Amino acid sequence: DDQCRTSMRGIFAIGDVTGEPMLAHRAMAQGEMVAEIVAGHNRSWDKRSIPAICFTDPELITAGLSPEEAKRLGGEIKVGLFPFAANGRAMTKLSEDGFVRVVARADNHLVLGIQAVGQGVSELSTAFGLALEMGARLEDIAGTIHAHPTQGEGFQEAALKAMGHALHV
Repeated sequence: DDQCRTSMRGIFAIGDVTGEPMLAHRAMAQGEMVAEIVAGHNRSWDKRSIPAICFTDPELITAGLSPEEAKRLGGEIKVGLFPFAANGRAMTKLSEDGFVRVVARADNHLVLGIQAVGQGVSELSTAFGLALEMGARLEDIAGTIHAHPTQGEGFQEAALKAMGHALHV
């Protein structure tokens, strides 16, 4: 269940035996949650902000919903895509292939998902997970000062693009 309880009283399950996504960082978070529950705290499991990363070349990351998944849930969405070809740090690393994409609700700009492809994008996973966990809106990401030159600026630029205010595209 949403507290990792099994059908056997007092027995919890974490990690791969609980299904997708089968990720080490998910199992660690579940283990921490179960320890808190056993200690008497009220916790439940919410998987919406678990980043999934392919450590390939280029790297791929996704957290939350894809545009297609968000559309299936109903309601209008906004999508902002920022190419690394317009990112100063990607240019200095000669790794301009790839992008950051933000998916948000059109009515209130709540961020539903974030994806990225490119060299070193796994380092953006924490920012993506944090944005989803905190219930960030496009304005939150766009209004956060991102250091220059970093690939993280692509996250800000994607949010700005989704709002129709892109600076460097």
